[in-house]
Amino acid sequence: MVSGPLPRRGGEREPDAEELLGVRTGTSYGPRWSGHASLVNEAAGAVAGGRYREGVRLLERVVAATEDVDGDVEGLDVRCRALANLAGLAGERGAPEESLRLAGLALACCDRVEELAGADRGTPKVRASVLVNRAQTLQLLGRNVEALADCDAAVALPTAGPGNAVLDFTLRNTRGCALIALGRYAEAETEVRAALAVAEEREPRLAGHAHTNLAVLAQRAGDAETMARHLALAKDFHALGGDASARALTEENLARLALGRRRLAEARRHLRRAERAHVALGAEHRVAACRFGLALAWFLSGRVGRARRVLRGASRVLERTGDVAGLIECELLAGDLAACRLRFRASDRHYLAARALCLDSGAPHEAARVDARRARVALALLRFAWLPPLRRQWLASALDVGLPAALATDALRHSFPPGPTRERWTTEVARPAVATALRLLTMAEQPRLALELVEHLAASATLDAERPPAGAGGAPFVEELRARIGARAPVGAELPEPFPAPAEPAVAGAFTASALAAGGEDPADGFPAPRLALPPRLRVFASAAPGLGDWIAAGERRYGRPIRSTVELDAW
Repeated sequence: MVSGPLPRRGGEREPDAEELLGVRTGTSYGPRWSGHASLVNEAAGAVAGGRYREGVRLLERVVAATEDVDGDVEGLDVRCRALANLAGLAGERGAPEESLRLAGLALACCDRVEELAGADRGTPKVRASVLVNRAQTLQLLGRNVEALADCDAAVALPTAGPGNAVLDFTLRNTRGCALIALGRYAEAETEVRAALAVAEEREPRLAGHAHTNLAVLAQRAGDAETMARHLALAKDFHALGGDASARALTEENLARLALGRRRLAEARRHLRRAERAHVALGAEHRVAACRFGLALAWFLSGRVGRARRVLRGASRVLERTGDVAGLIECELLAGDLAACRLRFRASDRHYLAARALCLDSGAPHEAARVDARRARVALALLRFAWLPPLRRQWLASALDVGLPAALATDALRHSFPPGPTRERWTTEVARPAVATALRLLTMAEQPRLALELVEHLAASATLDAERPPAGAGGAPFVEELRARIGARAPVGAELPEPFPAPAEPAVAGAFTASALAAGGEDPADGFPAPRLALPPRLRVFASAAPGLGDWIAAGERRYGRPIRSTVELDAW
């Protein structure tokens, strides 16, 4: 998001002028700085028209002219606005470290202006805009807790008002994206709907961004129909608003919807349109994201070699730009591609790289999800272990990965309130992970541990209102589980797909929300949300021999989250 154009000299605007998106203050400038203020306005107009390089050049002229203005309130005011815009533009073109550096300079400049003139020059609005820009950049880097903290700091500033529709909208929308990234979906929906209300009442051109994020939330809940409806609305609003970057991101989202429906040719068309638009805008990291999508489409088409070539270039760009969510997606897909070529060691290296990125970004619950994926590949690998000693070794390694991951992903569903998101997590993540663990226990001939795991699951049942009853076209869960445990699918069928789903935190730019969606109420807390307590631990056997309790403890150490409460009860 660009912090926006300055008003014309005297704080007035031509009544018939087309209104540009941005933060406005009504602050006037004297003869020394009015020309530079006009340059910032001109730069904002250039950016709104898609002329990014021209906008950057004009803003850099203003920054160079205000190097030594300490003590001059007007000069500092112009400087902090130019720096704020440059920070936003750096983030949009995929230069996050430069964006953070410029944001820091802009905030320091805001401090100095407020020290000299208080809030008379509308500096709180500029500060809020910088904080929102920085939050978007932090999301790109996977630092979602810090991003939410910046949004909360911006919320506390006195910026609301009838003339601040863009800032009010962007603040709520960006905060909603941070909450999506942290898996706090109910709060995220509240924020995004509040942003949509601001857009509908005061600035309809912005509504497309909110509809995109409502589509992301629908995707998290497995509601493809609602997702498609919101994406169609987003596309219509972006077409009316003239925001080229937002239109390109909508094409990406439509491509991902098509991928989910296995309409691969349609997905490739959307991705190529998005790629051309991002190239024109100079958004290198978004171009790479489109190429990742193309790699995934080729993979799903069975074109493994072509998918590898496309993915290799996308990964290099995303690594250079620091897009953590995009890198996680790339590593997971690279692992899948290696597994399909029966290169299991290379596959595990890619999965471990994705796992490390999850841990570095403060998402150990996503590391559990990656480990569940690793366990499925390890299960497929066992069919190639002909020698009994090698088979035992590989089986023990697979169980060490798979059982703690199954326990953790099962516990994670307690972080969601009852509803579609929780049921989707259970169906698509926890249930396959548990089925893999049970199959591994069966192959390892550990019936006692398998029985403990079944009792453990029975003590934390979840309801699925969408599942049809037996005899009405759907099989009971126990039959489905038995089918999963006994399945003998090819290696490729063992692999879950990546989980891409970009959101729109920005007005003039587009950043990817966390591609792996999960989480509790706060990363510092355990898996459960305050609404739902963790189930108790169970004593299935009277003997004190090592059992599932040791695996629960191992999972809690590995992922840094409680899997069960401290209460221990006898099974009955």
